[in-house]
Amino acid sequence: MKKKPNIKPTKEDLKDWESFIENINSIEDKDAPLDNSIIEKNNDRLFDIRKDLHGLKMHEALDVVSNTINDAIVRKVRKILFITGKGLHSNKEQDPYASKDLSLLRYAVPEYIENNFSDHVIKIEQSPIKLGGSGSIIVFLKKL
Repeated sequence: MKKKPNIKPTKEDLKDWESFIENINSIEDKDAPLDNSIIEKNNDRLFDIRKDLHGLKMHEALDVVSNTINDAIVRKVRKILFITGKGLHSNKEQDPYASKDLSLLRYAVPEYIENNFSDHVIKIEQSPIKLGGSGSIIVFLKKL
């Protein structure tokens, strides 16, 4: 007969949990729509909307991208930060039918934007290191 694993939390686990709960306010809200503290040199915001796509499946992420860009166009917002991640933790190796690169949001999101919103986009560029570097992009929309 197999022995059941001990699933009771240790004192150290409980201490870590208490510490986490006490400092929960320091955890960043990844879906915050606006971050006024990140300013360019000319006193202009680096982005107006921020969307974190971590953990989303490809179709979910592309739906979020589409909805966000459409919302930005309606609201006349010009800069969107999409955090795609770098693909380091994706499960692309487990699917023999998936492209090892194109299945990554980091490549698929800019291509999707170019293919579906080219009439509205001025440019897409990699964000500065402090905003995620190669794991995020900033989309610049045209004024309408």
